[in-house]
Order: sequence, then C-alpha cells, then structure tokens
Amino acid sequence: MVQQLARPQDKVEVYWFSEQPNGYISDELLDQYDSGRLGFPNTHFDPEKAHVLYNQYHEQYALADEVGFDGIMSNEHHSAYWCMKPAVNLDAAVISKVTKNVKIAILGNVIAINDPVRMAEEIAMLDCYSGGRIISGFVRGGAVESLQGGIDPTENRSRFEEAHDLIIKCWTEPGPFRYEGNHYHHRVVNPWVLPMQKPHPDIWFPGTGSPESVVWAAQHGHPYMNLGAALDVTMWLKDIYIDTAKESGFKPAPEHFGYLLKAFVADTDEKAQEIGRQYMWTEQNRMKGPREHNDPPGYQSRQALQVKQQRPVGQFGGVTNRMTYEQQQDINIVIVGSPETVTRKLADTITKLNPGYLHIYGNEGAMPHEDVMRSIELMGREVIPALHEIKLEPYE
Repeated sequence: MVQQLARPQDKVEVYWFSEQPNGYISDELLDQYDSGRLGFPNTHFDPEKAHVLYNQYHEQYALADEVGFDGIMSNEHHSAYWCMKPAVNLDAAVISKVTKNVKIAILGNVIAINDPVRMAEEIAMLDCYSGGRIISGFVRGGAVESLQGGIDPTENRSRFEEAHDLIIKCWTEPGPFRYEGNHYHHRVVNPWVLPMQKPHPDIWFPGTGSPESVVWAAQHGHPYMNLGAALDVTMWLKDIYIDTAKESGFKPAPEHFGYLLKAFVADTDEKAQEIGRQYMWTEQNRMKGPREHNDPPGYQSRQALQVKQQRPVGQFGGVTNRMTYEQQQDINIVIVGSPETVTRKLADTITKLNPGYLHIYGNEGAMPHEDVMRSIELMGREVIPALHEIKLEPYE
C-alpha cells in the first residue's frame, strides 16, 4: 500500500544530527578487545561523564532550534559506545521540551525488536508533546540490534514489515480490535493516545547503501534517507527510488529523498580542519568483531545481495572507514571549514543531488562542546540561509 504524506517543498530542509558519542573512549582502549560492540565491556561506561555529556547534547539541540535549523534528527543504537541513545523516543521527548519550532525526526525506532502497539503509543505521545512536530522513522536496525534484542536475524525483515503495518493500523483504525499476525498477537488493541497529525505522522525509512531498502521505501511511498554513502552511489540509489516510485503509482519529488553527511563549521578553515579530525574517532574499531555480529547468515536476502552487485564502482557506505580524513573530504562525505567553505561545498552537494532533506552530522568523538555550539551558531546564522535560497527542481 503506497502512502504519501511528505509535504511538497521547493527548498532543502536542514536537520541537526548527533550520535551523542561517549567521546572519552579511545582506540587504545578498544584495541584490547576483539569487538567494538557486543564484546566491548560496558564496565567502560562512565555514568558521571555521561551525565555531563547528555546535558551538553541537549544544549546543542536547543541552540539548533534557536538559530534556524529546520529539524533535529535522532537515532538509536544498542551496545554502541559511539551512540549513547539506546532509546530514541526518550531522546525525542527531551527534544520536544527543549525546542519550540524544529521538526523532530526519529530515525528511528527499531520496530522489529519492540512491541508495535507500545511503539504506536509512545510515538503518539511524542506527537502530542511536541504539538505535531514528529516524523516517525522506522528502521530494521543493524544485526547487533537483532542479536541484542534476542530475535532470529532471519526474521528481522518479516517482523519489521508486520510491525510497520500494525503501527499504522493502531494510528488509523479505531479500537478496540483483535490482532493475530505471524509474529505479534494481541487479544485487544486499543491505544488510548493517538497522534495529533492525521492520518499519522510522516514515516521515513533510512539506509546506508542497500538498494533493497530504497525499493521498500518507494513501494510504500515513504521518504528515503541515505545515511552517508558517497555521492555517486547516493545518486544511483535516488534513481532506483524514482523508478520504483513510478512503478508503484506515484510521482516522487525532492521531499521523498534525504542525505546525511558530516559537516563542521568554525571561524576559520584552519580551526575547522583541526577539530574536524574527530570525525575519524575510533572509525577503525567501532564495527570490529566477528562477522556474525555485523552480517549474520540470513540477515540480508539473496535478492538484496544481487542488486548490490550492480551499484557503481567507488567509495560507499561501509568502506568509508578505510579512507583517510583527506579522502573523505575529497568526496564530500566530510565537509569542514569556515562558513564560506562549508556553504560552497554543501550547495554543490544540494545542486547535484537535489534532496529535500540534508542531515548534518554535527559532532563526533571528543569535539569540545563550546566549538560544537559555535559550529551550530555559524551553521544556523550563515550557512542555512544560503542553502535555503537554492531552488529544488522536480524529479523527472
């Protein structure tokens, strides 16, 4: 069933994004273990430092709202030292209270490992908290999420798709009703809290380079957000989305496609280059571990692997962690500099890709809080106004 809720737009919307890293973790520490996730002991989590960091990240959200970002995007990961957000809905609740204007993009809830009815209730609460500012992203989650959630990785996609359908049913079909599915069973479904937005909040679906995800999003009419693949691969994925959308019976537009990249602004190019090196923080270690932690048998379908073989030759998604800081800048996966430099490079990306949404991965590792706040201020006051002047073109 194709659903189209994305609102038409003629200019790019710019979103702030932070993984909320535990920046005190070092490569020297990680080198002692054979895994950067499930095998990296949680005894290295420091609650006292986390308390300080959480509040700094919340201050960054508030400033992004104040200086003119269109939205804030948040996510969740489990057993991940580089992301202190195992519960994205908690983060979204904070965002709803420290901001007044921005859209809040939850990208997203790992619905395959959670109860869909509770997810529908929580997201509806957030929409009411925020005054209808929620964008509800649904994600399959990485293999680690399935393993930590205690589910069979081969069931991830079928659980995800059933949960997706049930959540929409909760938002759009009056209760009470009974639900009996393949994975979820409820004698009575009657969520009392419903979202402000009707028929429901926009639903986004992200990916890191898998064409299978692009096809699924387009078949359902959901905007697709590409999370950091190189531009040549991202443009190829956009073409797949456009073709699939037309086959599914709707005409796609910029509001159906978004792109995430790392960008940092300082008063000078030299200072930005220095601080921006934190984007390389622990890149070599974070996905280290046995293959079954990252790509267990059955997690990806054979069809997905076959389509992946057709993608352009070049740097994309998971191989960027083998590129140097300079190489990532050469292909604009990382953009750092003064307001003038960052504006020029981001404008070039927008002109080439024509996305409705641009997600700014704005801090990493141990970037000093005061420098991140300055980056947000410069981005909002000098960069974003220039990006808003770029007119988006309809998709052919």
